[in-house]
Amino acid sequence: MRSHLAEEDVIRIFEDTPHQLTLKPQQIEDLIKLGEWLGDNIVNLQANGKLTVNRLVGFVQMQHTRLLIYPKISRNAKDEAVYQRSFDVLMRLLSVSGFGGVKKLPNTQSMGRSQHDLLELFIGIFVDELLVCLKRDMNRGYRVDEENQAFIKGKIDFFNTLKKNSFRKHLHWVRYDHFTENILLNSIFKTVISLLIKRTKVAEHRKKLQQALLWFEDVDIISINSELWQQVTFDRLNSKYEPVFNMAKLFFHNMGPNINQGKDTVFSFLVPVNALFECYVTKWVKDQLNHGETIKTQGPVDYLAVMDGKHKVMLKPDVAVLNGDQVVRIYDAKYKEIQMGYADENFDQPSISGVGVSQSDIYQMLAYGVRYRCDDITLVYPKFMDQAEPVNYCFTIQNGEEGIRVNVQQVDLEEAFFI
Repeated sequence: MRSHLAEEDVIRIFEDTPHQLTLKPQQIEDLIKLGEWLGDNIVNLQANGKLTVNRLVGFVQMQHTRLLIYPKISRNAKDEAVYQRSFDVLMRLLSVSGFGGVKKLPNTQSMGRSQHDLLELFIGIFVDELLVCLKRDMNRGYRVDEENQAFIKGKIDFFNTLKKNSFRKHLHWVRYDHFTENILLNSIFKTVISLLIKRTKVAEHRKKLQQALLWFEDVDIISINSELWQQVTFDRLNSKYEPVFNMAKLFFHNMGPNINQGKDTVFSFLVPVNALFECYVTKWVKDQLNHGETIKTQGPVDYLAVMDGKHKVMLKPDVAVLNGDQVVRIYDAKYKEIQMGYADENFDQPSISGVGVSQSDIYQMLAYGVRYRCDDITLVYPKFMDQAEPVNYCFTIQNGEEGIRVNVQQVDLEEAFFI
């Protein structure tokens, strides 16, 4: 697949797909560093300029290199709106999973304003939700202050009083609670907002972030580390801030190494779509449950073999449907392309069995069927955008006199069947 650099040197690619690029020296250097940070198994940049990013979609910026990675289900589409369609699918998956506080799909105006950039979309959601919370009630709380004063306020710290005031008998070292807006939660918000203002390319997002800063005028900017997030607690008074706090945490953990030491060479916002697809399949299965059936995700855990009295070869289906204790159906999410009768080294289908499913997947389904005594198994794949209709067929795995029926079904991620 041939790709060209868009305006402002934005590189747009699809996950798990090799792209032949014409890169500038600075971009090559940045992408090599990105590979060192994420790992060579994630980023593969060959000497001839062919770039592949595996298993992640989203946004990366290093120095002057801006990289946008889209879901691979749209990589074969030919229409001009392919990036918009791909971005819409990603937002649907994020909404279904509740990832990063996204509980509902943004409106069309917000999507357009974000220029199909995942980072910009999340910045817009974050600042809009934060402003709503601030306008309802500015978050305040008690903060412990310590001062050396001539009058007693709160509690006397006798140890520090003796240590610091041995020749100043009129002073007391006191510790007291002060009701203020300059608390840890607000300091985290102000610090993250200050960083996002430097990153956003959307004028309206920058304007709203600056409006949010005005609310935190008397709040300190702090140096944030991973342990600091654990110190924030929520109760009935500030619980409405928890979703935007989780989004702020998400921004922080995607800002790359050494962000607070002035070496913020990497800013990323990357999402594992295979995990989002599993969440989608889980809700898809829940929508089809019969009366009396229950659902189990990532289980029930069992083992296929025993050696020296110990269990070996753990089995853990993505989704199992149970009637009582009996597993009646198993669903396995396969975030990859179905290819009938051929193999393409550029894509992610390792071996073709003649039924469009890799042999390793067939062996896995056989193991599930045998161990769980289940003869109804479904492999769920996403429909790729170049297909006219979703694929839906079945085949039988021979297992003695009995057979295990394997259904192969694609779901159209552009359709909203339960949202």
